[in-house]
Amino acid sequence: MRHLLTSVLCFAAAFSAYCGAADASPPTKGGGYASPKQLQESYARVAEKALPAVVTVYSLESVGSSFRPHSVGSGFLVSPDGFIVTNFHVIAEADALAVKLATKKVIRARIVGTSRAVDLAVLKIEGKEKFPFLTFSDTRNVKVGHYAIAIGSPFSLSQTVTVGIVSHKGRELGLNYKEDYIQTDASINPGNSGGPLLDIDGNVIGVNDCIISPKRYAGTRGSVGIGFAIDGNLASRIVTKIIRTATAPKAFAGILMQDDEKNNVPVIVKVIAGSPADKAGLAVGDLILQMDSKSVSSAREAQATILKNYAPGDKASFVVRRNGQLIKKTVRFSLRK
Repeated sequence: MRHLLTSVLCFAAAFSAYCGAADASPPTKGGGYASPKQLQESYARVAEKALPAVVTVYSLESVGSSFRPHSVGSGFLVSPDGFIVTNFHVIAEADALAVKLATKKVIRARIVGTSRAVDLAVLKIEGKEKFPFLTFSDTRNVKVGHYAIAIGSPFSLSQTVTVGIVSHKGRELGLNYKEDYIQTDASINPGNSGGPLLDIDGNVIGVNDCIISPKRYAGTRGSVGIGFAIDGNLASRIVTKIIRTATAPKAFAGILMQDDEKNNVPVIVKVIAGSPADKAGLAVGDLILQMDSKSVSSAREAQATILKNYAPGDKASFVVRRNGQLIKKTVRFSLRK
């Protein structure tokens, strides 16, 4: 895990409760000010709402025929069917992944997709039950000074809740290709990476990612109140795109290909009986030269072209060479099962 991690701490709330000063508490919807007890209950409601959806992410390394934990991070569920958001750097070196739910149940997870440019990853777990999940808030409504509540597993202490405020918006650090950070003074420590940064309503305003810790070069890492979370609007767009791409219906032709090194084009090595390719008349040994007038030079390129540009029900014109003759065949893709 990199030195730039994230999580939570809550001196601001504790100070307000201790002082009991009326002008230290936030205004209520009615125009007055919340008492320390009301503020305390607001934090408790956020914790009750969010904790069930926050997970600990274990990056595992293979040791012989088994696995052992390599590093620990955090994550949170964003759908009832088991999609989880975390940081890319949490899972980057994993040979396998496991997550621990709030119920302490440990489940193996798989990677659905990643964005190194933003330091995000989406995982998937399977289960018969519907999982609790969190939703993203529109961070255009988030202001500097708003409360920020983080949940994660700092130093492997799962289900840790801490509180701070939004210190700055739109911070750029030069760490990733695409950045938009919410800065917070909430305490963020190793193990919090990938956990949610929440607003006072318990909605996600950021994905905790990193900290600045001046003593890290002396061998210590810890929060000094300068932490950063990937802005929720940016994270939501990336996560939605990853999930849609992973779950979108895939076009299916029903052919297996490999590279023909002599001709530098893909060659069909198997046609599945009853598949769209079989119905279109494609055959083993056909050299695929073009798809809808676009040349292809490898089996990987041909497969990527199908997945990227076609959906079930679409048609594509294949130009193939068979026994020295050019032949054109039209394939109507079906749903990949």
